[in-house]
Amino acid sequence: MQKAEILAPCPCGTGINYENCCQPHILGLEKPLSAEKLLRSRYTAFVAGETDYIKTTHHPDTAKDLDMQSIIEWSRNSSWLSLEIINIDESTEKDTTFIEFCAKYTQKDGTHHHNETSIFKKKDDTWFFYDVKKNKPIVKDPAPGRNDPCTCGSGKKYKKCCGNK
Repeated sequence: MQKAEILAPCPCGTGINYENCCQPHILGLEKPLSAEKLLRSRYTAFVAGETDYIKTTHHPDTAKDLDMQSIIEWSRNSSWLSLEIINIDESTEKDTTFIEFCAKYTQKDGTHHHNETSIFKKKDDTWFFYDVKKNKPIVKDPAPGRNDPCTCGSGKKYKKCCGNK
């Protein structure tokens, strides 16, 4: 979506007109007053191709890690469909918020769901995107041995049940 194509309602999903929702943040006329509002305005910036806003709302401590060319390409080469906020967790640290969300978009190869939990930090009374929360790796239980009881609960040996497929 090009900048001029944004109409009511705002792409961030609030149902409010763009001009009264995310546009004042993207234009630098107002600061987002919460981490959620910052997340919504950053999503809208991706939709609108306003990638400079993505850069200016990145926390100064982690901005050096930004790959602006990838951000620009992702914004331009995607048709943004929706933003769903799954969970908001305000940390015990008053200036940190974790937001789990899903941004749905399409590209030439199909529809994608970008799921992440973002960390937002407040610095000098301004909210910034800080980083993506890293999940602990999933550790799978070792596969049962041939003579172990089957994991399906049948009571048979693994080799005579699910291991025989």
